[in-house]
Amino acid sequence: MTARAELNPSDEELQEIFALFSSPTDDERRRIYEPSNHLYFKLEDLEQEYDLTQEKREFAYDAWRAVMYFLHRRGFTLSKNGIEYNLFSSSGYSGLD
Repeated sequence: MTARAELNPSDEELQEIFALFSSPTDDERRRIYEPSNHLYFKLEDLEQEYDLTQEKREFAYDAWRAVMYFLHRRGFTLSKNGIEYNLFSSSGYSGLD
């Protein structure tokens, strides 16, 4: 039997997910992990409003990319019916990990 657990993100993890969501390029993705960069994810104010001005398809891809990369960085694996999916390549980012 497989153990089951819930994932409940911390505020810091939500900051990181939002930063990934709003950083569509490989270069921006790398910069959100640099403490000296203005895009550093820990600088995100989760109480601030965010205006979304993109089509729903683009929003869905950005959300998918952010979650796949976040799970990859945390060491999660995703599998179904005996197939393990590559979370990094599924994120759509192309640069070095």
